[in-house]
Amino acid sequence: MMQAAPFQPTMDVETPLDRQLRLWRGHRRPMPPDARMRALTERWLVPHLAALEALMLELRHGVDRDREEGRLTFPRRRYPYPKGFCREITDAVVERLGRRIAAPVTPVTQALAAFVHEGGNLSPIWGALRGSYFQNAMQFGVLYVDAANDTVTVTKPKVEILPWEASGLEPVVEVAHFARIAQIYWGGTIWANTLFPRLAPVFPILYVDPDGRSRLHPDGLGVFAENMAGGCRSALAFLEQEWESGRVPPDDVAAALAPWRNHGPWFEEMCPTPDWDRLRACFARAADPQGPYRTTQGFQGMIEAVKRAGAV
Repeated sequence: MMQAAPFQPTMDVETPLDRQLRLWRGHRRPMPPDARMRALTERWLVPHLAALEALMLELRHGVDRDREEGRLTFPRRRYPYPKGFCREITDAVVERLGRRIAAPVTPVTQALAAFVHEGGNLSPIWGALRGSYFQNAMQFGVLYVDAANDTVTVTKPKVEILPWEASGLEPVVEVAHFARIAQIYWGGTIWANTLFPRLAPVFPILYVDPDGRSRLHPDGLGVFAENMAGGCRSALAFLEQEWESGRVPPDDVAAALAPWRNHGPWFEEMCPTPDWDRLRACFARAADPQGPYRTTQGFQGMIEAVKRAGAV
């Protein structure tokens, strides 16, 4: 069994990379509701639920219209809009909502402004919804607000507002959890990344989509940063789990990805057959706070190499 060297946190001074990882760890993570958020939600938002839903629907219709008329451009996706566009729709709605709250002229926007002014949490969030798919939505105190509710099942209403406990949204912080939801939601095939040992501690998932394109994951900032900040233990646990179940990339996948070796030293030590000694050594270096994975230069070099390869 692979054993990574124990992770030792950085010493007294937070490096720029440590600071960035700390910020990424909280990226779009839902906040567990507390008594204060419940009180603020009850005071400012609950009396305006119908108007809040109408406002969110108005903003969503505006996003749809602007995209249709060419004033808003989204990236290409495998499926027609809105399927798969939950991130883009949510971000556009959040930006428009922010403008309304900054200059409130209706009772519901005035209530939202007061809620935020008193410390209410109003933020975009991301997680696994009901164990079936990834979803971007919003958290308003103890309310789950989804203005992209039709981006998985297009016949659903565009907007959904629920009490937090009824939403079914879970934070995703472990690599294995990310992989499990990705397999269900995205289709295609998930493999342990044993092909590129130097990248395995940071990008432990090799995903081959239904069209045969390959990518390295996790790409969610929160999951990525949790793994890095934890000495890549989450990645190690995933690789061990896959190894024990006998799931390693087959020969045809390895052959298809052989050209990635041309993208520099992070890729060139390709191992078509799993080399656990090499993987063990890479995990030990990834857990070293002074090692090449955790210096700003080394980290940036790795990310740039992965981008050049088209692997993210």
